[in-house]
Order: sequence, then C-alpha cells, then structure tokens
Amino acid sequence: MAIESDDSDIRLAWLQTMLGGNGDYYINVIEVRGGLKTVNTTRISTSGGNAPTRVKIAVAELYRAMEEAGLNDYPL
Repeated sequence: MAIESDDSDIRLAWLQTMLGGNGDYYINVIEVRGGLKTVNTTRISTSGGNAPTRVKIAVAELYRAMEEAGLNDYPL
C-alpha cells in the first residue's frame, strides 16, 4: 500500500514512487475526489533531465525506503 496522506480527514490521497524500466523514477500523488481516482505523476530522469544530481539521489533513496517498507503498491 502507498503512503496515505496525514490529512486524510480532509482528503483521501496517497504517495507512491515507481522505478520505470528506463531507470527513471516516478513520483505519484493518487487522490480520490467525488469517487474518481486521479493520479498526478512527475518523472525524474536519471540520465539528463532537469533535476540536480542531489535531487535524483534523494528520489532514489525515497524509492528504496518506500520499497523496503512495502509502501510502493498502488492503493486499493
């Protein structure tokens, strides 16, 4: 299960990270509004891209930490 937002008393949302087959990382915010689930995704490219190296490392560490904790599964 992804990380459920700590403001779940006002909105239903989760944070999820994914590693693409291309080696890029994807950060997803998944939210339920009016019964519809939406996903907003940001891609962090590991070869080139707009993010500074330290940000790429931080995103990779976030992914690994969430993976170790079992928090990268898509929420129900």
